Amino acid sequence: MSTTNALEPSTLTSADREILAQGLKALLRERSSAYELAVKVAAARGQVQPDVSDFELPHILRLSRVI
Repeated sequence: MSTTNALEPSTLTSADREILAQGLKALLRERSSAYELAVKVAAARGQVQPDVSDFELPHILRLSRVI
C-alpha cells in the first residue's frame, strides 16, 4: 500500500470533490446537531458545555475548505 496521501486535493476529479463535499456537508450537519443537543443537555444538568472540538467540527470545516 502506498504511503502517499490518496486524498491530495490536486489528484481529485471534480466528481470526487463533489462526493466528498456532499459527504462532509452531511457529516457537519449531523455533528452540529449532536453538538447542539449536547449543549442543551449540559445546560439542563448544570454541567460544563462541551467543546466543538469534541465533535471534530473544526476539522470537518477545515477539510471542507480544502476540498
